[in-house]
Amino acid sequence: MGVLQALEAIKILAAGIKSPDPSSQLPPPTMLIFSAYSNPQFRTVRLRPTRRADCAACSANHSITAQSLLSGSLDYVAFCGVANPITVLTDSERVSARDFASYWNGDRTHRPTLLDVRDATQFQLCNIAGSINVPWSDFPAVIGAIRAGGDLPDWMSRGDVAVVCKLGNDSQLAARMIKDTGLARGNVVDIRDGFKAWKRDVDTSWPDY
Repeated sequence: MGVLQALEAIKILAAGIKSPDPSSQLPPPTMLIFSAYSNPQFRTVRLRPTRRADCAACSANHSITAQSLLSGSLDYVAFCGVANPITVLTDSERVSARDFASYWNGDRTHRPTLLDVRDATQFQLCNIAGSINVPWSDFPAVIGAIRAGGDLPDWMSRGDVAVVCKLGNDSQLAARMIKDTGLARGNVVDIRDGFKAWKRDVDTSWPDY
């Protein structure tokens, strides 16, 4: 595997070097993916021919620098997210998917604001009608602006807020950050186990991605 990784790195580096012959050029870079559980075990993915304009690592406006990596200022959890179950809220600060669905579909005049902190791609794939998308990766900047004296976002000033994500980790962290500002105008809870529980207990047709 080490040899394959080195070969893939060389391919990507070499793809940006023009051939001495002006009329020819190396083919676009591709990435080889190996999984022992897949069939076939090897897959090839074509890489972007140009850099993403909003890439945090390699765009002209990149936010990840050698200094941020070495100084420890980069919020790694916010950047990468977490997959293993965490507990940063008490039971009273969380609500089950089934109980939330009952409340959400009941008295619609007193609904809380439903804040979906998945990334924009996942939100576009599937979402609960009426929810608001604020990706977890943007949360440190949003909360930082509030702490610096900025205006409260509309979703934070309406009243009660329920936060949801895919697995129930990022939503806990986001809810904790909102609570820690001390500026929320209502109660703030997260939906336990996120859309994993929503699919299991509320809507079995919810996409499994």
